[in-house]
Amino acid sequence: MGRGRRGSQRGSFKNRGSRNSSSRGRGNFKNKRKFNKNEDRKKDAESDNKRQKFQPEKESEPLVEESSSSSESEEEVKPYTQLLSMFKSGNRAQQVLTSDEEESEDVDSEDKSVETDSRSDGDSASELGNQEMDKEMSEDVDSGDENDEEERDLLGVQEADEVEEDDEELDAEEDEDEMEEVPSGDEEEMGSSTDPYHLHYEREMSESLLETLTSPKPYETQELNWKALGRMVIYLPAKIDKKTEKPKPVLLGETTEKYVIPGTVPILKAGIPLVDYGVKSQLCANLDKRPLSDGSTQTVEELLSPLQHELFSLANEYRDIYYPEMNHLNIDEIRTVYCLHSLNHVMKSRDKVLLHNAKLKKYKENGQSTDDVEFRDQGLVRPRVLIIAPLRNSAVKIVEKLASLLLPVKGQIINKDRFYKEFGEEKDEEDKKENKKSYKPEDYEAVFTGNTDDSFRIGISVAKRTLKLYAGFYKADILIASPLGARTLLADDFDFLCSIEILVIDQTDILYMQNWDHILHIFQHLHLQPREQHDTDLGRVRLWALNDYSPHYRQNLIFSSVALPEAAALFSRRGTNFAGKVRVENVVLPSATTVCRVLVQLPQAFHRFPTPTAAQSSDDRFHFFTKKILPQYRDLLMSNTLIYIPSYYDYVRLRNHLHKEEYNFGQACEYTPDGKLAQVRNRFFLGKKRLLLYTERLHFYRRLTMKGIHHIVFYQLPIFPNFYPELCNLLQDAFQNPKYRGDGSQTCTVLYSSYDAQRLAAIVGSQRAAEMLTSDRPVHLFVSGGS
Repeated sequence: MGRGRRGSQRGSFKNRGSRNSSSRGRGNFKNKRKFNKNEDRKKDAESDNKRQKFQPEKESEPLVEESSSSSESEEEVKPYTQLLSMFKSGNRAQQVLTSDEEESEDVDSEDKSVETDSRSDGDSASELGNQEMDKEMSEDVDSGDENDEEERDLLGVQEADEVEEDDEELDAEEDEDEMEEVPSGDEEEMGSSTDPYHLHYEREMSESLLETLTSPKPYETQELNWKALGRMVIYLPAKIDKKTEKPKPVLLGETTEKYVIPGTVPILKAGIPLVDYGVKSQLCANLDKRPLSDGSTQTVEELLSPLQHELFSLANEYRDIYYPEMNHLNIDEIRTVYCLHSLNHVMKSRDKVLLHNAKLKKYKENGQSTDDVEFRDQGLVRPRVLIIAPLRNSAVKIVEKLASLLLPVKGQIINKDRFYKEFGEEKDEEDKKENKKSYKPEDYEAVFTGNTDDSFRIGISVAKRTLKLYAGFYKADILIASPLGARTLLADDFDFLCSIEILVIDQTDILYMQNWDHILHIFQHLHLQPREQHDTDLGRVRLWALNDYSPHYRQNLIFSSVALPEAAALFSRRGTNFAGKVRVENVVLPSATTVCRVLVQLPQAFHRFPTPTAAQSSDDRFHFFTKKILPQYRDLLMSNTLIYIPSYYDYVRLRNHLHKEEYNFGQACEYTPDGKLAQVRNRFFLGKKRLLLYTERLHFYRRLTMKGIHHIVFYQLPIFPNFYPELCNLLQDAFQNPKYRGDGSQTCTVLYSSYDAQRLAAIVGSQRAAEMLTSDRPVHLFVSGGS
């Protein structure tokens, strides 16, 4: 496509390239054009001859060639049959990473080599170089316009009507630089023996390992302690019988060189440069922000904090990670780790594809046949990394982190203004900041500062010195989406999830407060058989992707601020990575418990109710509360009681019961309008409402200072342990109704069962929680505060 447009632009370049001539410093271009006129005509004639050679080849390509190759593959390998039969016969499949811009760049590099031979002296060489650079930049602008038209309105991601020409030219220049620095085959073979990327993705899986991973108990567990992460539970594939197996036959009579190696116990390396971990030198240099420093020679301890070092050591080996100790203080360190790992993975994948493209091109130039050449370096679609984030302000921080790690000083972010316009802080939020009077905790300010919209999705294309935002989903390398933004798209198309190799779930606790069903829906659509081909060359797709083994190669990185049973179940049941899994489980020390932060003098009674199963715990909790706890609050002395309910389903059930029993109560949930909410809070403070139902989601999103609370009942322990002291401290005299101040009759009642062990441990400590769960006494009393 790029070849056909070159001939029509050579004669009229002066008019087409004059739009940005002032900004590019091309004011005297006309004189340069006259300098070597005869030599220019000679090069034009050579390019016309090339075009005449290529044109008949395109016209003579038979459409039956793809179907014939597919029939041969069907006879030799059975897993190909379903994929090949579902795709309709059409134009010859293109490579996933080969766009019109890259094709035009290949032709430009050929022209550059011809010019280099014809240069005679220094003056003519410099002016010819400027002349050819201007020609190539003009042609890249035209090819970029066509690509943008094809990517427009892909999967709900709409491109802008007019993209700035300077951004397009810079994007093309970055691709040219990348093509010039294609790694050699020797370098690839040298790094393949030790590089974790090659060890994980460039090998096939043995049948015995596959049987182990698909068995009911695929993993064996071990414990390990590191300094920063603490206690870790290591999941390793169960030991298999080491039998001598012949490699599986694949297409064209080749055999796989080696099988993948199952995960082993991780070893923390120290005192070695970060480059020795297999990280690109460009990323190492950008990670070290000190002036006049060389990141390639710095050790990993000098570039990363202890927490980052240990997390990256695990992530770089492509192990699944579940880390439930994220907070607003270390969240930036954690984002640096997974952004560095994701960019390193994408850049290695891209370099491998470009290297193989260069080899295929060299074979064609030398007249060699490529029928016996096979390169397996791609997935069924291009997107490789999926990052799930809860809010737009989180997406902004992730994109900024990616840009700081990838781009050098002269790097460029395409569509940057549009991104900050849609994802940046809104004007209403700025006005709220100025008019804000109430105090909010630090963790609340860290989460809800900026754009808090929870419906978004964006594709990012990565080049050597360019980060292109709003790329079409099938032209992007990294996808950043919220659960709601992805859920609305999955109803129409889910093919972009079939080749995800790294899945990052950031701030899982906030995602749990939104709608956990969206996360489960995304996992159900991972690695499904695509419905369309999406310009994929099946001859370049890895065999394990065609054989539907992708779930065993995918890496899951889950980060949360609290330990969630739902997240732990997702980590254990939806991840079957052969490299192993690591879950951080630290003991909560007495000094880190949140019950110690209760400042008011308050007796706290913890009631344990029996329940046989987790599924039945909700019913048992309801019956225990309505029969033994709630009747006590009919007394006039037990007025101004707040009932804290984490689950909305329990809230609805309890509300209906109170209506039925004709209790005098108010209700405040996340769906209550602001006007009605203010009215209920006022009546509760004045004592006109004796009971108030209060949901955890409302407190999470609003952090209201509820005044007038004299008694508090935790229907279930809070998901966030810091909410417990926040609500208990609202019982101090400063927030009380004047008639209750100073009487010291406030009480706190908590309900828990054996299935609330993690929430109980975060509040009272692991050791004390174990005693409370195994004790013969069902009631335990804590008294805080006092002088």
